[in-house]
Amino acid sequence: CNGFHELLDWQIIQYRESVNEHRADLSKAEGRCVSWQEAEKDFTAHDLGVMSEKWRVEYCGLLCEHRSNCFMAARFMAGRETERIRVAG
Repeated sequence: CNGFHELLDWQIIQYRESVNEHRADLSKAEGRCVSWQEAEKDFTAHDLGVMSEKWRVEYCGLLCEHRSNCFMAARFMAGRETERIRVAG
């Protein structure tokens, strides 16, 4: 992966934004201010796996400047195509 460091930086931003959104949603649902650490723990337990895959597909397939010459980008996009065919079929 030629854009590995850029990917990590971008994923950190996505992660922090997602935990913040999750924190706001939990706080509203529970009627109290949920700590960032509590929201992070809940997000990691319930959403991180799905979101990590989504972020990789988005970054590697759409944003990375190296995507046209990258084995990982091709792999993630092929997996996405397989999933789309399975859901449609």
